[in-house]
Amino acid sequence: MPQGRRGGPARPMPVSGPAAQAQAAPAARRARAPRAPFLLLVVGLLCGGLVSLLLLNAVLAKDSFRANGLRKEISGLRIEKEAKQSENMRREMPDAVAKNNEYQGLGPDWDTARVITPDKPASRAASDGQTPAGQERVPGTGQ
Repeated sequence: MPQGRRGGPARPMPVSGPAAQAQAAPAARRARAPRAPFLLLVVGLLCGGLVSLLLLNAVLAKDSFRANGLRKEISGLRIEKEAKQSENMRREMPDAVAKNNEYQGLGPDWDTARVITPDKPASRAASDGQTPAGQERVPGTGQ
């Protein structure tokens, strides 16, 4: 006998006939029984994974719809803001102010109108007669 092999029980030779079929049937049933729990486990895991993916997809889709709705709302608010700014700018224009004054019964006061002539300054600047910033006199230092 070679060194790498060990002797073991001898395997019986298959027998053909009715006795062989009677022995093969219980053996086939015993061989299939362990497969059923494994298959149920695999199918259960696959179904659980599928359900969890569907739930995750639904949650993400819900957040996506909410984000899309908020984007549309922000866009609408921006358009409304621009329209209000445009309306305010239109109402502040001199022509619109004059028309609004006439509507309220106000008009220019021609009796107290001031005429500006080029040789005489219209008003005195606020900084006339003041020292520049940083050059003020500090008392007690002689500067």
